[in-house]
Amino acid sequence: MEAKTKKIVVPHTLAIIVVVMFMASVLTYVIPAGSYDRTKNESGQTIVLPESFHYVDRTPVNPLSIFSHVFTGLNKAKNVIFVLLCAGGGMGVLLSTGMFQGIAGSACRKARGRNKEWLVISLLMTVFALLCIPINLNFFIPFAALGVLVALSLGLDAIVGVSIVMLGGAVGFSCGAMNISNTGTAQQIAELPLFSGMWFRLLSMIPFLLVSILYVLKYAKEIKKTPEKSLIYDVKIDFAFEENDETRFVKRHIPVAVVALIGIGYIIYVSIFGKLSNEIVATTFIYMGFAAGIVYRMPINTICKEFMNGVKSMAATSMMIGFAYVIGVILTKGNVIDTVVHGLAGVLSYVPNILKAPAMFIMHIIINLFITSGSGQAAVSMPIFVPVADLVGISRQTAVLAFNFGDGFCNNILPHAAATMGFVGAIGIPFTKWFKYAIKLFAIWTVVGIVLLMIASLINYM
Repeated sequence: MEAKTKKIVVPHTLAIIVVVMFMASVLTYVIPAGSYDRTKNESGQTIVLPESFHYVDRTPVNPLSIFSHVFTGLNKAKNVIFVLLCAGGGMGVLLSTGMFQGIAGSACRKARGRNKEWLVISLLMTVFALLCIPINLNFFIPFAALGVLVALSLGLDAIVGVSIVMLGGAVGFSCGAMNISNTGTAQQIAELPLFSGMWFRLLSMIPFLLVSILYVLKYAKEIKKTPEKSLIYDVKIDFAFEENDETRFVKRHIPVAVVALIGIGYIIYVSIFGKLSNEIVATTFIYMGFAAGIVYRMPINTICKEFMNGVKSMAATSMMIGFAYVIGVILTKGNVIDTVVHGLAGVLSYVPNILKAPAMFIMHIIINLFITSGSGQAAVSMPIFVPVADLVGISRQTAVLAFNFGDGFCNNILPHAAATMGFVGAIGIPFTKWFKYAIKLFAIWTVVGIVLLMIASLINYM
């Protein structure tokens, strides 16, 4: 009698988040409660006072009460959620015109004919890396669909598609050359000129982008040769792409493409020469959607229908992001975040000089498990790590770089990070599958980051 093979059930992403919420509540009973005093700096930012840490009475969060904090989590995530819903609506109309599908189909047919799939992937990852130098990676979550269209038209899977946008963008964002929310906040706290030291950050993108592209290409080559090796081969992804005559880019798509280019160009322009906000991004995507529908000569009812379909496609993702924010709410209520930061800062003095900057990088990765917001992490950790850097002989610029690497790259593998949940949730890739795929690249990123920070220490990067 043959033994029955038991099918492995992949846990739903929301189930994983709920488990982490429960674990966070347990930690509030384990880690001593502590707090730093806080004040406002000249720019009006709330920062901690480095020498003010003190233990406080425990305020543990009952594991049975975790769902009572979901509304607070949704409220804290509202800016991200509103952008996703509005951008999802706009992208819904754009995708319904078939313009992106036409570009993907036409370009990828030529690439396949010349065995240049690697060139398409490499170029697009580079483009998204450059786009994310001044723009938050989260704003490109709606473009995950475009990446998947390209990947499927190349005969690959949705993981490659998400990688094109997410991992390419992660490099540009995490190196922080012109990132106002992360680098800008950290440098302000460190009393450094805005975007100073940009040259090293831009150079850092080269090895990070190179290993990322090679990693994605290696996986793409494996599944192209043997489709069964795809990590989501047995997973139903609600994203279909059938190549036919309608997947060609035709004259009717030209005005739609112009609308998309104007919209994206405007976002890039404002991010460089103005002050990019969630409101501007959301509004731009709404205009893009309706304008694309009009120039494509869609009936107004069809435009509205496709817009709402796009909103629906982001609804589940938005809810999961709200749940993910609850983890931070629980840890904050339990007063354990400051205790973790204080403990990590104390360890740094025992680390050899050449490894102090890499150690700071690892510490920011650990802190990022508790605070996934870049600006939030900067406000909590940088007032502590800047004086520590001065004491142990690390330049403030290197300390900011360690923060950039620790905060940025880690957010691509965490179940409670908005970037991870946004990208994999939008396409329907189970988090466990994504984690299995991306954790190896994260390990490579970590090694690259350590080497770059050692170089920064040796040259006294200023």
